[in-house]
Order: sequence, then structure tokens, then C-alpha cells
Amino acid sequence: MVSLIDTNIIIRFLVGDHEEHLKIATEIFRQVENAEIEVEILDTVVMEALFVLIKFYKLPKSEVIADLKRLIALRGVVGDKILLIETLNIIEDKNIDFVDALICAKSRLQGYGKLSFDADVNKKC
Repeated sequence: MVSLIDTNIIIRFLVGDHEEHLKIATEIFRQVENAEIEVEILDTVVMEALFVLIKFYKLPKSEVIADLKRLIALRGVVGDKILLIETLNIIEDKNIDFVDALICAKSRLQGYGKLSFDADVNKKC
């Protein structure tokens, strides 16, 4: 059975500011890395983790993006990993927000058109 990972598991793993939660999160990601368990990381969870780590914890955006891409790439992560990694690449390359980058990524990878009044979506995609 595939499990869904919540944002707080990712935050505790990457920040390590709660010893008990860090231990549990580390074990979860060890199992995911070894494909002992399968998890899906929803796009909304990636978006929330990105926001919290950058805005609340004041971590460098490039570091957070690299960490999230490493987690998404783990063997036991299922779902549309390519879409999530491309979304993070676009955020890093184009300096646009998550939702705009997700629209750009879906358009690029899945052939969707884009309808938006947002200049970032219309110009940077």
C-alpha cells in the first residue's frame, strides 16, 4: 500500500528541530530510499514544504529545492516525480511561484495549453 507523506514529516526530516520526530522521519525516509515502503508526495505538500522552509525557517531557496528534489527522487517515491522535479527546476530557473511553475511544467511535459492573466505564466513559461 502506498502512503501519503505529510508536510510535517518532510519539515522534521530536513530541519531536525524535534529530536523524536527527526528519528521517526529519518527512519521513514530510510525505508523510502531502500524501497521498503512506497510513498507519494503530493504537489500541495511540496508547495507547503517549500513555503515553510523558505519563509518560516529562512533557509536558502536553492538548498530547499535541492533537498526536495533529492527526496522526490528516492526509489520508494511514486507518483509523478518528473512533474514535481520539473516544477522545482522551473522555480529555480525562472524565479516564479510554485503554482505558476506547476502550470508551466504540466504545459511542457503533458502538452496542456495555458490560460492566465499572470505575466509570469505568460512570459516565463
